Amino acid sequence: MSGRKISEKTISIPEVKKMMEMVKQRKEKIDAEEGLTHFQEITYNYVNKYAKMSEKDAIKIQKFLIDKYEIEEIYAINIVNIDPHTIQELRMILEKSFIGKTLNEGQLQELLTQIEELKTS
Repeated sequence: MSGRKISEKTISIPEVKKMMEMVKQRKEKIDAEEGLTHFQEITYNYVNKYAKMSEKDAIKIQKFLIDKYEIEEIYAINIVNIDPHTIQELRMILEKSFIGKTLNEGQLQELLTQIEELKTS
């Protein structure tokens, strides 16, 4: 594994989890005894503990939030990472978002409902 940065993109914890699973599988194929580096192991354990949905659901929800509600990407990723279940939690995530500030209680509740529906579909 090279330590060079090829590109940079903000992604959600479920997306990191999927990447780390691929890294682990690749490393096990190359040398099963060596395993992950210390940093990779810490990252792998963290994402397995804190990923609250699948990578597919995370991408679907992010796309939905950005396309339908025009929520900025960073806030869409935070919603995926935190997986809010109440209007207050959602409002806290969106408190600095330009679009999030314009949403009323009814719209926030509808947004929460739609997120739950996307996770179960």
